Amino acid sequence: MDQYQSETYSHKVDTKGIIVNVSDNWQSFAEENLGVSTCLPKNVIGTHLLDHIHDPETKHLYELIMHKVRKYRRNAMFSFRCDAPDKRRYLELTVIPLKDGSLEFKSQIIRTELREFVELMRSDIEKSEEYLKICSMCKKIAISETEWEEVEIAIEKMRLFELEVLPQFTHGLCQPCYSAAIAELDSLK
Repeated sequence: MDQYQSETYSHKVDTKGIIVNVSDNWQSFAEENLGVSTCLPKNVIGTHLLDHIHDPETKHLYELIMHKVRKYRRNAMFSFRCDAPDKRRYLELTVIPLKDGSLEFKSQIIRTELREFVELMRSDIEKSEEYLKICSMCKKIAISETEWEEVEIAIEKMRLFELEVLPQFTHGLCQPCYSAAIAELDSLK
């Protein structure tokens, strides 16, 4: 079990979607996971939440989440992963509507699994101009339009170990994760 097991990380957005604060442990988590400088509190607070989501599928999902949680004034809960090169972290995200119309996003680590170090998951190394799509929620890699696999299986199936320079990630949502998120939002009514 790592030191972050069961810890909660949170951020709050105002009624316009601007990040107004992050939890005290935010920076240490970002640094420990080789987070890019844009993830540090000084670079996050005062920016729009959607500016940190680069793919249209996940951005649209977050727009829906914020809209429906505010509209129905009910918490919504989603499972997701926040992996590091040497571990898988399974988390629950709870989006909480606050009285002033702002939202709190609380992420709690449910469990952590150690794994053999996966070079492809490093954010601090040079990457090629090629892209692999990774699911924003479950961290599986798209092998095809309909097939998604864990990173270790994808590396093998796609023979990525043969490449001199590894591809970079672009994000999206696999169908099971998207369907689960939409089902959660539909249950808020």
